[in-house]
Amino acid sequence: MPTIESRPSAAHRGVDPVGSPLARWASLIVLALAAVILTYGMVLAVGYMVAHSSPPCTNPPQRNSNPPQLVAVGLCLLLFVVGHVTARWQEINRVHLRRHRAPDAPPERDPRKKEGLIIQGLLLVFLVEVLGLLVIEISTLSRSVWPITYYVRCSYDAAGWPATLTAAAILFLIGRWFWLPRGGKNAPTRT
Repeated sequence: MPTIESRPSAAHRGVDPVGSPLARWASLIVLALAAVILTYGMVLAVGYMVAHSSPPCTNPPQRNSNPPQLVAVGLCLLLFVVGHVTARWQEINRVHLRRHRAPDAPPERDPRKKEGLIIQGLLLVFLVEVLGLLVIEISTLSRSVWPITYYVRCSYDAAGWPATLTAAAILFLIGRWFWLPRGGKNAPTRT
């Protein structure tokens, strides 16, 4: 069994002990549960594709299914927030936070400038990808071909609960990834 470090010992090594060992294990368990749900959703989808040659829903897919849409959206939003909360349960090593502090040098010599440009470039790539998906959506609708949203509706129509749980697990992971640690306690700021 792994040994649990005391708070003074962890603070001495530069680790900010956020939460208890129980919180850490709970965080790992919900991550494992999300992985199991995602695997289950993929196995169902691949299993259906192998066993059938036709789509599992009508053309176009119905908008109503079991569970109701408000339940599916509410569950997804709830798990997004749960992902945010569980992300804050982990220990944060202050050594990794030091490079994000503002340097004493003028802004033009800031070593973080390159990282900022990389982030802006990735954001640009993401926005161009979203624009491309919107163009595909518009062109497929005008040519009577199923747009991307019909495939999502079809999975919801064919297997409502597995599709909802898979979407909720994805939003749980996005919630863990998308939200940063609290600024006051974990990220030291320069005064």
